[in-house]
Amino acid sequence: MANMLLKRGYRVRIAVPRKRLTLRGRLAQLGLLFSSGGRKAAGFLDQFTGRVAWYGTLNELDYDPAEVVIAVGTYSVAEVRALTKPAVRVRFNHGFPAKPSPSDEAAWRGRMPTITVSNTLVPKLQELTEGSVWGVVPNGIGTRDYFIDPSIERQGLGALYNGHSNKAPEDLIAVLKAAHERWPEIPQHVFSTERTPAGLEHVAYTRLPPVDEARAIYNRCKVWVLTSRTEGLPGVVLEAMACGCVVVSTDNDGSLEILKHEQNGLIAPRGDRETIVAQIGRLLTDEALLARLEKGSAETIKTFTWDRAADRMETFLREMTEVPL
Repeated sequence: MANMLLKRGYRVRIAVPRKRLTLRGRLAQLGLLFSSGGRKAAGFLDQFTGRVAWYGTLNELDYDPAEVVIAVGTYSVAEVRALTKPAVRVRFNHGFPAKPSPSDEAAWRGRMPTITVSNTLVPKLQELTEGSVWGVVPNGIGTRDYFIDPSIERQGLGALYNGHSNKAPEDLIAVLKAAHERWPEIPQHVFSTERTPAGLEHVAYTRLPPVDEARAIYNRCKVWVLTSRTEGLPGVVLEAMACGCVVVSTDNDGSLEILKHEQNGLIAPRGDRETIVAQIGRLLTDEALLARLEKGSAETIKTFTWDRAADRMETFLREMTEVPL
């Protein structure tokens, strides 16, 4: 999004807090570098072509009077609230924790211009923000990076592993193990930023893949599975669909913004491992169903472009800078 706005003529910077690493933290970073074969995760800052402003507190930075400062996610809201310099303060919600703490809930309470990535998140946000939700600015999919590669044989079942409790990693491990027991001939592919967890020794596990390798992994899979308890608007679902996978997901809010059961994917209740495995089995054994949902996925992806997302953000930015707050 930041790069899109830069191309459209906006002045954009990303403010990032400085982190003081302890000796243990520095050693952990070195361990990650060595264990990944020297590869470094390509995060959003590596892809941003504009200015990155590092700070201790946001008040250290200088601001234009009409500059819009957007708190992206729960953790930065308190810092933006504490900003005393003249600027337009905005909250950008990317979802809620599965078990929000009082401080998580407090971040979204009270009136402040607020946007979110998914229509399914609006009702709760409207309640918490006393009706100050402007609307939805969705994520997009980079179709230059994620697309169908017909040269790759598509056979497998894939997933992204994330050890955070919101992602229900224990459910993912159990589902993949059960699927392997039922369909041992189907190769499984998993990528992650983390070490291989216990229980996934049977999968082809890739740590810190660059974009081209992640795209190849998606393209090796017929089916992609997501077991999350909560999501804002899951980019991994959009990436998998753009690469030709049919997604089996839990009924978390973010996935329901993208997936329609039996139209462009399959949905199962959160935590219901047996149903998730059964839905995977339907796709692995019913080629007609798989083909129909692949077609639905391809149509859906056309509506989640970065251009459309940037259009929504531009509308929001104009309103925020033109209307007195």
